[in-house]
Amino acid sequence: MKIFKTLSFFLLISISAMAQTEKGKMLLGAGTHIGFSNGIGMMDMYFTNTTREFADGTSEERSSYNIFFAPKVGYFLIDNLAAGIDLAFGWGMTEIPIGDFTVKSNNALFGAGPFVRYYVPKGKILPFAEVNTLFGNQRTRTDIAGDDESNTGITSFGGGFGLALLLGERSSFDLLLNYSSNRANFESDGFYTRQNTIGIKFGYTIFLGK
Repeated sequence: MKIFKTLSFFLLISISAMAQTEKGKMLLGAGTHIGFSNGIGMMDMYFTNTTREFADGTSEERSSYNIFFAPKVGYFLIDNLAAGIDLAFGWGMTEIPIGDFTVKSNNALFGAGPFVRYYVPKGKILPFAEVNTLFGNQRTRTDIAGDDESNTGITSFGGGFGLALLLGERSSFDLLLNYSSNRANFESDGFYTRQNTIGIKFGYTIFLGK
């Protein structure tokens, strides 16, 4: 009897996991990204403060922060396979002291692109793999001799492996080890910058449908 109850318990868990990721359901999510470096394109969450100390005993501080928010919406084309759209929003500021002046740079990012995610139903913890692409624009406004504004094209390709920790029947907390290749195109200056980053994505997902 105990064996029967144990098997029944795990069977119910598997059926519940399958029901969340079955064909025809929708996926709504939101999250952010913590990188191992301050990624170009503002696609990281970070806060930094740097102090320089000089031989004459003086010092200066440089500080910067960036807030990154990434919602997504997807549809399960078949059981366990969802495809949809990622969005990206970023806001940040950098303060750089130059002599008696402090230069402030304010940044804003918007981007969008497709993603594909595949779940492996394993009970209350669902392993998954994801690939995504983002295309966007970063606007930078610097207060040097008046407001100076520039726009930079951003392209990002990435993917990784993660775990979805189910929170009840319709939601999960997601952790993803992610690799991304980001390119910033400075058209006005005639060059571009590419950066490869490994980081941690985390977020929250809601499953919608019958």
